[in-house]
Amino acid sequence: MDSYVDVAERIRKFKEQYPTGCLRPYNPEIPFVLMEIGGREFIVYTAACFRTPDDPMPAVAVAAEPSIGKTNFTKDSEVMNAETSAWGRAIVACLAADTQKIASLDEVRNRQQESTKPASNVLPLTKTQPAQRNTTGVASVAQIKYVKALKEQVQADDKLMTDLTNGTALDKLDVQQAKQLINDLLALKNDKALLVYDEQGKAKVQHTEGDK
Repeated sequence: MDSYVDVAERIRKFKEQYPTGCLRPYNPEIPFVLMEIGGREFIVYTAACFRTPDDPMPAVAVAAEPSIGKTNFTKDSEVMNAETSAWGRAIVACLAADTQKIASLDEVRNRQQESTKPASNVLPLTKTQPAQRNTTGVASVAQIKYVKALKEQVQADDKLMTDLTNGTALDKLDVQQAKQLINDLLALKNDKALLVYDEQGKAKVQHTEGDK
């Protein structure tokens, strides 16, 4: 572990070399996606490391984190851990760092406590049981966490969330409802939508032209 450095140290070295540089999602409108890999759901985050605000070729890196963390370091912090890991790797690519340890101390720590025992509610995949992407049913834990994070970012109160979900509790949303809500909240966050109200005072999101 002594040969690894954490992402905070990598950020410090990056800012020393590039004072005006910054870290951001490669696509700010969709900072991460949910992806099924080997029958498990992962949060895949893509980060970009800009040496200057107008860097034409920022360093780009990708990191994946199980959508349901297994350790004290990852449980309930899955999105943040994926983001941190992607930042650390993007900085290594940006600085062309002289290191044999592309993984950060944070990544190694997150993996150390993971059990090798498969989750009891996950069936092993076979040739006759291909992985199926979850498109129906209850929204995933990662989707609900992302909804809650966006709720805080756009400062949406409980009434607004009730209007946007038609009264459905967040933990009862299905996959498609969660996707629509994430799309609406992202549009509000990125100033690509407006809130409009009907005669009963119920809010809905009106996307601006060109917003997908």
